[in-house]
Amino acid sequence: MAQFESLIKRPGMRQFIKFVIIGFSSAVIDVGVNLLLLHFEIPWLLAAVVGFALGVTNGFIWNSRWTFKGLGSGRQHELYAKFVAVNLVGLLLNVTIMKLVFVAMSGQIFLQSNPPPMHWKLAKAIAIVIVAGWNFTANKLWTFRHNPAVNS
Repeated sequence: MAQFESLIKRPGMRQFIKFVIIGFSSAVIDVGVNLLLLHFEIPWLLAAVVGFALGVTNGFIWNSRWTFKGLGSGRQHELYAKFVAVNLVGLLLNVTIMKLVFVAMSGQIFLQSNPPPMHWKLAKAIAIVIVAGWNFTANKLWTFRHNPAVNS
């Protein structure tokens, strides 16, 4: 128990927990928008991009105000551009992982329609877990990197 408390008190771990909480809210937005658009038979790739855009904006707002408050050098629009760049790589990873899961589950490289809901949910869950690690690490080390010379 003492080791767990010690781990939780580390600044990096506290940042990661905050990042995961915000990431969860962004994922809810992303998945919710995706499912809504899929319900209206919007192609899954377009739904993924729209959900991503809304989720990443939510993530930037809350991470810059809470998780990495006061960190990162540059103006807000510069930090947002870095955050979006990191998350665009995350989007590419997300879509690639989802496509690989679809191919693995269906055996088809080119799907004629949107994948079955269960395939989509499994693919999305796998992609979220992998991409969260990328997004946290890249944003901590690049977007919101602590620069004492700039922030003092």
